[in-house]
Order: sequence, then structure tokens, then C-alpha cells
Amino acid sequence: MKPLIKWPGGKGREIKNFEKLIPKFDKYIEPFFGGGAVFFYLEPNKAYINDVSSNLILFYKMIKENNEEFIEYLKKYSLIWNLLLDTVSKDIELLNNYYDEEDEQNLKKYIKKISANTYDEKIILNTERFEKILKKNVFDKFKRTKKNEEKAPFTKKDLRENLITGFMSGLYMYFRDIYNEVMLDKIVVSNAYKIANFYFIREYCYGSMFRYNSKGEFNIPYGGISYNGKNFNEKINNLLKKETQNLFRTTNIECKDFEEFIDNLELTENDFIFLDPPYDTEFSDYEGREFNKKDQERLYKTLKKVPAKFLLVIKNTDFIYNLYEKDFNILSFDKNYTYNVRSRNERGVEHLIITNYM
Repeated sequence: MKPLIKWPGGKGREIKNFEKLIPKFDKYIEPFFGGGAVFFYLEPNKAYINDVSSNLILFYKMIKENNEEFIEYLKKYSLIWNLLLDTVSKDIELLNNYYDEEDEQNLKKYIKKISANTYDEKIILNTERFEKILKKNVFDKFKRTKKNEEKAPFTKKDLRENLITGFMSGLYMYFRDIYNEVMLDKIVVSNAYKIANFYFIREYCYGSMFRYNSKGEFNIPYGGISYNGKNFNEKINNLLKKETQNLFRTTNIECKDFEEFIDNLELTENDFIFLDPPYDTEFSDYEGREFNKKDQERLYKTLKKVPAKFLLVIKNTDFIYNLYEKDFNILSFDKNYTYNVRSRNERGVEHLIITNYM
């Protein structure tokens, strides 16, 4: 199986390089779950997963519970996206005329009409605001496209896609606005609404990135032209697959600090912990929390105590290497993701694999 959500730092592409190092186990444990690429690849019979991101963990819990309200909201997001895309695609010749003639008045009327037609009070919480954000994004896109065409004319297809993108980015930006209001406690919505909105943003934001401004607002823009035709329905169906439900049925899901999570488990030497912690940098997690050197040291001390086998993948720094070298086995993999026994002289190595077994 593949991960269900886009999340930075996943190890999906690297699994094949350390798969042979994974031992047989009774229980699978993952304290820094994120997108869970290794978990979904292994499909363990019994698992305990954890992440400090409350939104991410709520997302997985709602899938496990097959939460009907959450699923209903997801379907509404898909419906409204497809409705807007189909409408503006059908009206593209009309939009081309507004663009060519720089007819702002009729474009405003069109946006007002389409805002009303797209409106769904269950997910569009404020129709006036929706219209305002849609108008801003459409006008901005039309103006930027005009400017770019001064340098080099667009093909008919490229112009079409650019004009459509103005509308789709407007819809995304409205839902991003809602996401920020929920995160900053400016409005109150149900958990099902919040997590459906969260999942939509993860899917349609540029490069699945996380970034916040000084006000604490998420500010990653829309993914762009290539995201217009994304099949969100397919994503929803993937969440509801029988295989997904079966996997989560025997999975315990927690939202705790990693140390508390590990300490609360009854571990044996037959269990396996996979760890993909934040790198040794000035790191803030994907909801703004820090993970600093003291946390790295706490992780090291926690791993010294566990009876279970563990495999940790982390970026190579002097601090991390010096922290683990005396007590654990360190392998490395280079830019081609081949691995070998770590030598102190291999300063070009990018990632380390640290285990308490061989």
C-alpha cells in the first residue's frame, strides 16, 4: 500500500534501500508517523503509531472509524471542485472574450454568478467572502497572464489552462483561509469539517509543503495548472478501500510526545520500532512546534532503554553521529542510497541508519 496523505520527509523512495535490515517482529511501532510510508509498505498485523500533529492523527482516526460525517465532507469538496472546473471549462470561450477585451465588468458579473451557483452552505461558510477571494484570484491570474503574454504569446491550450487556474486557485485560497481561521481558533467547526479541510489543503497546496508567516498563518499557494484536473474522488476512494480499513483495524493510533508514547508501551525484544525523526537542524514541526537538540538527546536516551529492536533513519550531522556512535550500530547511505558500515572519515554521507541490532 501507499501513503494516504502527502507529508514532507517521507521515506517511500528509500524503503528498498533498508528493507533487508528490517527484522521479523510481533508488533510494529512508529513514534514519528507522518505519511507512514514504511508502515503502509510493510502492512503489519499489529501496530502502534504516533505523531505529535493532532490534525494528522485525527485524519487517521477518522479513516479507522470510517467516520461518515468526515467522508460526507470529503465528497462535498470533490463535488464543488469538479463543479467549478466543469463550469469554467464549459465557459472558456466566454472567459477568453473577457480576457481579450479586458472586460472587467462582465467578468465580475460572471464571478458573482458562479460563486452563487457553486455555493454549498455546509462547506462554503461565507458566500460573500468566497466571492471576494475568487474574484481577487481570478483578476490576479488574468493580469499576470496578460503580462506574461507580452513576453511570449500563449498557445490556445496554455491560455485556457491559465484562465481556469485563476478560478481553481480562488477556490483553494478560500479553503486555505478557512484552514487558518480554524487553526487560529477564529471560528469553530466540527472535527469532521476541520480534517476534511485539512486533507483537501494537503492535496492541493504546492508541493505538499508546510510554511507559516509571522502571524502563524499557513501560506503555501495553490499547486498550479497541473493540479486543476486532480481526481479527488480517487483519493477519497483510496481512503475507503477494504485493505485500508483492515490495516487500521489492528492499529493503535496515538497523538503524544514520542517519549511518553514509547514509555507507555509494553515492549519486548520481538518488537520493532521504526523511527524517522526530525533532522538535527533548527526545526519547527508542521504545526509550529520545535524539535531541538534536547529533544534529539531525549530520543537517544529513550532508545537506550528499549528492549525492542529499532531502526532509525536520520540526516548525518556531527551532533547526531557523536550522540549515537558509542552505543549503537551506524550504517550510512550515500546520495545513491546504497549503504555501508559508517566510518568516521566518510564526511560526504548524507543519511545514517542507526540500529541496536545487526
